[in-house]
Amino acid sequence: MARVLSPIPLALAAVLLAGLATSAAAADSAEATPAYDGAELYALNCANCHGTYGEGDGRVTPALSVVLLDLRYLAARNEGEFPTEFVRDIIDGREMRAAHGPQGMPVWGAEFARGEGTSDAAEARVAGKIDALTAFLEAIQQDDE
Repeated sequence: MARVLSPIPLALAAVLLAGLATSAAAADSAEATPAYDGAELYALNCANCHGTYGEGDGRVTPALSVVLLDLRYLAARNEGEFPTEFVRDIIDGREMRAAHGPQGMPVWGAEFARGEGTSDAAEARVAGKIDALTAFLEAIQQDDE
């Protein structure tokens, strides 16, 4: 004779499995896009050229063929509004912006991707780093140039 399983334990098992799947998805999501410290990323990747405080006076600045702008006044030079998307695009660098001129700085989107891989989760981590750098630059803005 066939044994009939009660629907209650099956429903409980389904709820538990759904909970485990949700926890696993949340863990994957947390791994895919960790929180990045924009100040730390800036110090590691940008300060050699742009200076510790964004003044354009980094250690290698004397060897550069261009004068770097003071990054603390991006908003002031843009009628008081921080140009978030423009800054993000410049940091990423994977799409050429004619208005920016020749690419003189590293293409950080490609540099970060090199260390992360090519998956969707890796691209989310790259975007997280670029967003953290952009937020850091917005945070250091000064009112008057």
